[in-house]
Amino acid sequence: MVIQTVSAGELPSRESDEIKSSRKEFFERLLEKVEFTYVFISFFFFTDAVLMVVLSGGASEGDGFSYDAVNYTLVHLFYVAHNLLTLILVACRYKRTIYILLSNPLLIAANTLIALSFLWSFAPDQSQTGGIFATCNMLFAVYLAGRYTLKQQLTILSYVMLTIAVLNFVFAYALPQYGIMGPPVHPGAWRGVFTHKNGAGKMMVLSSGIMFIMFNEVKAKSLRWLYFIGLMLSLQMINKTGSGGALINSFFILNIIVLLQSFKAETRKFLLSLIFLISAAILISVAYVPLMTFALGLIGKDPTLTGRTDIWEYIYAMIGNRPWLGYGLGGFWHGTAGPSLYVWQRAGWEVPDAHHGFLDMTLQIGIIGTVLVSLVLWLTLLRGLSRIRLFKTWVSCFPAAYSLYIVLINLAESSLLAPNSIFWILICSTSFTMAFESKYLTDFDRFSLIESGNPMGDKIKSRIKPLGRTETNI
Repeated sequence: MVIQTVSAGELPSRESDEIKSSRKEFFERLLEKVEFTYVFISFFFFTDAVLMVVLSGGASEGDGFSYDAVNYTLVHLFYVAHNLLTLILVACRYKRTIYILLSNPLLIAANTLIALSFLWSFAPDQSQTGGIFATCNMLFAVYLAGRYTLKQQLTILSYVMLTIAVLNFVFAYALPQYGIMGPPVHPGAWRGVFTHKNGAGKMMVLSSGIMFIMFNEVKAKSLRWLYFIGLMLSLQMINKTGSGGALINSFFILNIIVLLQSFKAETRKFLLSLIFLISAAILISVAYVPLMTFALGLIGKDPTLTGRTDIWEYIYAMIGNRPWLGYGLGGFWHGTAGPSLYVWQRAGWEVPDAHHGFLDMTLQIGIIGTVLVSLVLWLTLLRGLSRIRLFKTWVSCFPAAYSLYIVLINLAESSLLAPNSIFWILICSTSFTMAFESKYLTDFDRFSLIESGNPMGDKIKSRIKPLGRTETNI
């Protein structure tokens, strides 16, 4: 019989290792919660919900209120804190950050053009500030792509949209001076936690699409009911805003999501689906304005799209003056003190923007910048379609659906190239996520890294989050 002896220092050493391991696990869980909170607050803030309508005191369109009188100290403090934290997080994961940046040279080129547009801008100070914000937005998107899977990103975003959907009704019923628009324009129209009914409608269209995806994605009954309620609240809010465009766009985005499910089918049906989708996208892109005009007429709304189509010919003339690089980010629309004077004089009214996202983008960063951003959207769409084929999940259709939705709504309104906007941030985050996944899987295939025991594969796996065939919730 052999009796093993334990040295005096061995037990304390084991206990010390356990304590260290426990502490490490605790701090990892704490960091995870901190990062989740950071992303949730960031998404919420970039939707422009609550804060702006409260700071304005519930001002409504046409009542003479000027947003120049608002104290933006809280907004500026958030931007400083958010951008500083973003820089810290991407610096801590600098290897992954570099890998993700290299995966998407087109978006890097587009952002570089945006950041440098102050050099030729009509309003260089504004373009420089906007370029800095756009760069910080891009880095935040890089952080999202490197830290969270697509499903995790969409899960956090769905919680944000669900919160906003509930708060819309709280504001409308409990704080009507904020939640409902007053005279002289659109009196009685719901705007919830936003400054205008159109902004509320546009955000709830996005919310309805996300709720519909997550309702079909999750398996737990409690979560399915939660997302169903969120979907109903979003659609009801769209109805309460009285925005005909938002109502029609919600129909489009829900149908796009359903149609994209056909890409899960076998190869022959997949090719037929691809041909059908591309044909439908081209048809809708060409005929969107006439279709929208007809649909608005059917539901009793202004069939002229509030004068949008009347000003586009004047926009084309101004684009012709600076076709390649444009007037700089935020450098065109400055009333009578900027190039927009020509449009105001010809249109006979104070036009706030081109009411067409791609025309507005061309005014700011020219044909070169518009082509770059369009290619980013196109590649995100194609990679999104491939992702549907690979993962066969409802979440996988979000990049393709969002790319199509962004193109669709920007045929009659401006939601592109707005720094610190949730729409631009989602363009960047979905693009980087799709590019990152594509490069990661391509590298695995190119270097045969999928084979077990490959030291290079183990090295990459240790540095970059593995991408499996399934995704997990947060």
